[in-house]
Amino acid sequence: MFSFGWGEIFLIGIIVVVVIGPKDLPKFIKQIGLLVKNIRKISSDFKSSINEIAEETEIKDLAKSVKEVKKIKDGINIKKNFENEINTVKETVKITQNEISKTEKE
Repeated sequence: MFSFGWGEIFLIGIIVVVVIGPKDLPKFIKQIGLLVKNIRKISSDFKSSINEIAEETEIKDLAKSVKEVKKIKDGINIKKNFENEINTVKETVKITQNEISKTEKE
């Protein structure tokens, strides 16, 4: 993008000394330092916020995965499925017995 050689940096330094003056130069350098420090802090805070958002997304994805595993576990629950099948067979037997009883009464 921009490339500065030693000559350009020296020229900028001379212009800064002439425009600001040698008395105010330490204040100016201090202000530039504070500005750079604040920019770094803002950058760090922004990066932290982005990382937190990413972690929240990961946590939500993890919670979703856990819920899916629970659903799969409930679907695989053999005892519960077996009990449901036994109840279905019992109901079928009762219905058949009622039909046989009706047929014998006729």
